[in-house]
Amino acid sequence: MPINKHSLPVLIVGQGLAGTILAHTLDQANMAFNMVDAPKTYFTSSYAAGGIFNPVTGRKLEKSWLVDELFSYLFPFYRTLEKALDISFFHPMPLFRPFANEEMKGWLLDRKEAIHNEYLRWEEEGVWIENAGWLDVECLLKCSKQYFQSKNLIKEIAINPSIDLTISVDEVHFQGQAYACVVFCEGFHAQKHNPFFGHLNFLPAKGELMKIKSVEPSQEYILNKNGFLLPLGNDGFKVGATYRWDDFSNQPSLSATLDLRNKLTSLGVNSYEEVEMSTGVRPATQDRRPLVGFHPQLPLAIFNGFGSKGVSLSPYFAQQWLAEWKGEGQINSEASIRRFYHLFST
Repeated sequence: MPINKHSLPVLIVGQGLAGTILAHTLDQANMAFNMVDAPKTYFTSSYAAGGIFNPVTGRKLEKSWLVDELFSYLFPFYRTLEKALDISFFHPMPLFRPFANEEMKGWLLDRKEAIHNEYLRWEEEGVWIENAGWLDVECLLKCSKQYFQSKNLIKEIAINPSIDLTISVDEVHFQGQAYACVVFCEGFHAQKHNPFFGHLNFLPAKGELMKIKSVEPSQEYILNKNGFLLPLGNDGFKVGATYRWDDFSNQPSLSATLDLRNKLTSLGVNSYEEVEMSTGVRPATQDRRPLVGFHPQLPLAIFNGFGSKGVSLSPYFAQQWLAEWKGEGQINSEASIRRFYHLFST
């Protein structure tokens, strides 16, 4: 990418979690940008996100990918952002994983010495995971939108990239304004609607959450056992989540409702009031790595593909995106779309 156009702003397409985090990163770096976000009727996953960040993954209790780098950046980023927006949405909280059964308990204890995971604290009934917690994504997005509106940086527009953008080698024109780069943060919609990046390895996954009211579970920690139970305060909880790869509608399904009720039973919650269901489609990828970087020929970029780990991945990779844009570094090779440059026509 040429880096001699920094006198022009960047245009960010999409104000979901990824676009919002990237916008704040540019804002903190005093980089000029504008945003466009489709109307609310345009289905997005961010408002239905669980928002959990967890340094440990899988039944083997292994460290998540790049966890040390991600989490050393994640905590100060969100705390700084809370101060800037003058609101609380970042909630560090321990996470407890009960042993599923005696067989799994024995299997894990046999491996305990080989795990060497500093985020774990073992107890008789299960494992505590430190440095976990949750982000109130809906609160962050709404407050951020107000912030961007107050600075006249965002418009509610659904862009058709093929029609609405005039693209040359060095810049992009949109509604009479020249931009140094357009970065697409469209979530799973990119697979169908983006002619420049839609051919990348998206593997969207629909997920559904249930909000409940109950006095039974603890409000002090996240419970994770074949699903999660996330305390929201005032006896409110999120229960999740489901995965489906054959239905991307925005309508809750009966099968997901039944699945979440079964999860509540397995989590030991029997008395509760169902409040609402939320539906979203995660912008996941086939190799479970983000899609971050720049088009090999055009002044276009992508910041997408974070799946269910957007809360922990996006702050770190927004900084990497910015560093590469400024010519001061390169995006991690496992996340960079350079791994797909062979798919772009020359």
